[in-house]
Amino acid sequence: MTDPRFDGHVIVCDLGYGDAGKGTIVDHLCRGPLGPDSPHPARAVVRHNGGAQAAHNVVTDDGRHHTFAQFGSGTLAGVPTHLSRFMLVDPLALAAEARHLAALGVPDPFALLTVDRRALLTTPYHAAANRIREQRRGPDRHGSCGLGIGETASYALDHPEDAPTAGDCTRPTRLLTLLTLLRDRLADRLGLDPAELPAPPPADCAEAFTAFAARVRLTDGDHLAHLLRTGPVIFEGAQGVLLDEHHGFHPHTTWSTTTFANAETLLAESGAPTALRLGVVRTYTTRHGPGPLPTEDKALDLPEPHNTTGRWQGAFRTGHFDTPGHRYALAATGGADALALTHLDTPAHHRDLRLCDGYELDGAPLHAVTTGMAGDLDAQARLTEALLRARPGTLTDPGPDPQDWSDAIADRLGTPVLLESHGPTSRQKHLRRAAVHRSTIHPMTTDQADRKSYGPGSHCHWCGTPYSPGTAAWPRTCPGCNEISYRNPLPVVVTLLPVVSPEAEGLVVIRRTIEPGYGELALPGGYIDYGESWQQACVRELREETGIEADHARVTLVATDSDTAGGFLCLFGMLPARRLGELPPSVPTSETEGWQFLPTPSRLAFPFHTRVAHAWFNGDYAHLV
Repeated sequence: MTDPRFDGHVIVCDLGYGDAGKGTIVDHLCRGPLGPDSPHPARAVVRHNGGAQAAHNVVTDDGRHHTFAQFGSGTLAGVPTHLSRFMLVDPLALAAEARHLAALGVPDPFALLTVDRRALLTTPYHAAANRIREQRRGPDRHGSCGLGIGETASYALDHPEDAPTAGDCTRPTRLLTLLTLLRDRLADRLGLDPAELPAPPPADCAEAFTAFAARVRLTDGDHLAHLLRTGPVIFEGAQGVLLDEHHGFHPHTTWSTTTFANAETLLAESGAPTALRLGVVRTYTTRHGPGPLPTEDKALDLPEPHNTTGRWQGAFRTGHFDTPGHRYALAATGGADALALTHLDTPAHHRDLRLCDGYELDGAPLHAVTTGMAGDLDAQARLTEALLRARPGTLTDPGPDPQDWSDAIADRLGTPVLLESHGPTSRQKHLRRAAVHRSTIHPMTTDQADRKSYGPGSHCHWCGTPYSPGTAAWPRTCPGCNEISYRNPLPVVVTLLPVVSPEAEGLVVIRRTIEPGYGELALPGGYIDYGESWQQACVRELREETGIEADHARVTLVATDSDTAGGFLCLFGMLPARRLGELPPSVPTSETEGWQFLPTPSRLAFPFHTRVAHAWFNGDYAHLV
């Protein structure tokens, strides 16, 4: 993408603990994708995770304010909402939200709403059980919103055939049976009589839910596919990546996938093109309630008109900008194409605010938080225990100028800032006039090196003379030796080594100890050296990063790809499978922590690696063996 006013679909994802400003960003996008001057306004907002616990604040230019929970944050701009199959729908909360929207001047909020029949229902019984369970935790509370989200997800996992859905609201008899069964089971889990749950009788709930079904349009799966063909769609996420059910700091997490994953699944199911992955961050880091916040500074006095202490969540906490935490979030999501940076008006008014580039943990510096296997909650809990002890380490002051903050955050996260927000309204959002290249290797693109005063292309590769500042054109002539240099893609090889163990088949991966992808899992690979074939490079990189020897004559080409900026060409070579017991011990190298056995598909440091590894696990290369 060379025009920053992206006219396609956009996925909005919070890269923190939530509350970074997704609602105000979505509202702005709905008044014209990435700028009000766009000729193609948003067709709809699609909610793809969470439920009534979302709290997305929108303030219009004329002063109206609404905290969006289930309706999309484009509603005040007149943009319809679709609640996808990944949403947890609370009809009673929806009715209350619709009443407030109507009071703000939205003529018929339910006319702007469609709901996938497969979406799970959140009921008063889920909410009641949630609150009782949280109260019983006492001082060990998780920080739940108290709205029944976790209970809804948990019940559906335990009883998938009996979990009520939006579609069940059109069948009163079945709905009443499901609600009664739900109430009785939740009460039994808590050791209570059903009548002790502080919630209305099932018959009353069934009546209210049936009325809900008569007011909204319930849709099947093909509705979203049609919607995506009619124009740009904004996918609005809830909460933040650091609260994700698989990647968040357990147990202070949500029962929801808060990354880009659900939205991309919906796009793939609909046969739609990919979307711009827009990560939202504040100039400072916040969270509600208990759990890690390593950069917390109780001395910070930052105004927060729309976020306060919640009865169930607990206190609203603030800290300096958390560089390691946001890098972790980007790694967990597989990267973002661009950032929306909010609260840029804050640093100038609060001169004690800083960027935190590293933590202090048990008296030692910690500059990176590494991701593990998705869903390994024991590992995430251990990480949580460590982060609860972490404190702010290295602090940097970019100064009072908002542009310096924007530049510093973009540089630290290796992701360009596309939208800048200096206040709560749409007119306080500004498009940063810089091209955004939707890279497929995160963040290995030539753009990252070019932003610096050194790196590829800054000096003549013949004699070493530096080019004049501002030199941008290619080919270029050296002012020292007059030789002409051309800019060509850099060739990269990546090696797939299948491994067979008694329990499973998998791939050899490494954990990187260098950037890009510091601390993340990846396939072995690197640049092709002059004078060697790509097959020789495959086995050399494998040996250097893992200590595993292989025959270059047995490498088979299985995939190729390039980043959209044209900076890299990747060749993926596969070797014959080896037995796990035949491999040498894993030992650290200069660039890795050693090799690991990856038995299941997982997100890797670079999207190219993730895609090709998933293809291997799916059997796409079996015919090449």
